[in-house]
Amino acid sequence: MSAPVSPEVSRPHEPEDVRSRSLLRPAILLLLRERESHGYELMSRLAELGVEVPPTTGGLYRSLRTMAEEGLVTSYWSTPQRGPARRVYAISETGEEHLEQSMPSLASLLRTVRGMLNRYRQG
Repeated sequence: MSAPVSPEVSRPHEPEDVRSRSLLRPAILLLLRERESHGYELMSRLAELGVEVPPTTGGLYRSLRTMAEEGLVTSYWSTPQRGPARRVYAISETGEEHLEQSMPSLASLLRTVRGMLNRYRQG
């Protein structure tokens, strides 16, 4: 008797959903290198880059908290004259180094994707 087929295997005609989740951390670091930002602003700026943003602000803040624990970003509370206090994030020296080290991998990924798209277009 054969084993049951999982739903993923039984639908080979569905396209694979390729997401930019692995680009989130370097994208955050890049944006913070440009300027310090609070979380809501970062979500908007990430979307402008085309980077998949966590579905809730909580997901982004978890990523930022983890990055802070790893020493990649720093944060402080900003109290504007109007409105609520906001936590503002900045890239750290370690984050700058991490971003620099990430660039060769991103360049390699770009070459791979370009190569795949070119082969696809050639039929």
